[in-house]
Amino acid sequence: VVDVSARTLENFKKRPKPTLPPVNELVGFLERPLSEDLKIPLLQYQYDCLISNNFEDLCTSKDLNILFCVSKFENSFGFYSKFVSASLWNNPPSNVGTEYSFVSFWDNNIRYPLELLLPDGNFVRNTSKHMSTNRDRPDYGFLLSNACLFRGEEKSFLNEDPRAELGNKLVWTYEPAPYILGYYANGPTVEFVAICSPQPGSTEPNIFNIAKSDLQTKAQRILHLRRMINLSLIIESIHNAIGLHDFPEFYPVKRSDKIIEVCATKVKKTFTHSYPAINYGRVEKLRNIYKKLEVKGVPNVDKLFASYCDEKHGAVVYLEPKGIRVNPSNQEELLNAIICILETLEVLHSEDDPIFHQDIRWSHVVRLSNEKSKWILIDWDDSDSPPTRPASHLAKDNHTPEVFEAGHGGEVDIWGVGRLITDASIWITGLSHNIIKFGEQMQSNNKPSVYDAINFLKSLAK
Repeated sequence: VVDVSARTLENFKKRPKPTLPPVNELVGFLERPLSEDLKIPLLQYQYDCLISNNFEDLCTSKDLNILFCVSKFENSFGFYSKFVSASLWNNPPSNVGTEYSFVSFWDNNIRYPLELLLPDGNFVRNTSKHMSTNRDRPDYGFLLSNACLFRGEEKSFLNEDPRAELGNKLVWTYEPAPYILGYYANGPTVEFVAICSPQPGSTEPNIFNIAKSDLQTKAQRILHLRRMINLSLIIESIHNAIGLHDFPEFYPVKRSDKIIEVCATKVKKTFTHSYPAINYGRVEKLRNIYKKLEVKGVPNVDKLFASYCDEKHGAVVYLEPKGIRVNPSNQEELLNAIICILETLEVLHSEDDPIFHQDIRWSHVVRLSNEKSKWILIDWDDSDSPPTRPASHLAKDNHTPEVFEAGHGGEVDIWGVGRLITDASIWITGLSHNIIKFGEQMQSNNKPSVYDAINFLKSLAK
């Protein structure tokens, strides 16, 4: 007898990736039967052990044939042990159990099977139970190439409906995919859903129910595992449509002096300098900056949601909204983005307590998820006000020389906007020569005013 577990797993991996089906066809896709070559081979005695005549947990050969086939000389016992065994042989906890008592049960039926089928992914689970800004992560999230493409919200059998949390904890950042997948669970009842982009003018994603699995019985758990196998194909196709996200969701990205974490609806920054006083000073600076932005009424910027400077939390700020980190793909999107940033500078640089961002580049410009023509300027860590000091810590190859001298003003931000245009000309084909020349002028000694720049670019956008 040969254990062909590696071949079984490889057969699942080699399945052709489908074109993403419409939402109303997802239920049919999840219910597709497995071809014979994908069924898990077991020896006869192994197969017979799974049959149950218990009227409360009946499992017949018809149920088993959904997932298994009998072989005389081959089995996939290793694959069976990791993919199936824990699900089939562990019944759900009591219905009066707490949410935590169900975690291992949900893992056996959802997390472990999915992570075996898609080994390149990462997961997050229960990582925000004690966040002082309330929970801003899903109870379970599965990530491929930094994007959380499958997420779940889980409650005990007698607890509240978790479906609403799927929308409350999500800002749509998954274009061009039409949807991602998820589930919500009340104890042993699991409902698969498609989470779609919000309707124009709305911030809440649309959620469509696909299929319900009642995991009380072994037969139902077999059917559920087949759904997980089919669902993994859809997740891969969503991943192919989206590509790589530059910042991972829910995983901390370490910088030299801070840690950045993209949560479900906010961005968290934790300052990590070896001297706590420096970290507290950076938080206090951001508090002052964002307060000034609010008082001045500066448009198209993010906001400070919460901040902490203490031993319990460290030096932490939470910022919102979480935008989409994407570069403009055509001339129209570029003009929208540049005009938004210039409208920011028009108020930012006004004589009443002016502020200079000093570090304008595409990594600090994001698009709002619910307004495709709205772009905002983020990351104010290096901003300054008169009398300005040399920003000697910035990279010299992508900043104007004036920013490294004391007493500079708004010209450093004008230069940064010009750099946005000339950088974009590298990847936007067919960009107007007039726009490129204007971007170069903004980086010259003959810089236009913010007012003149807005008017010129608006005339091109008409």
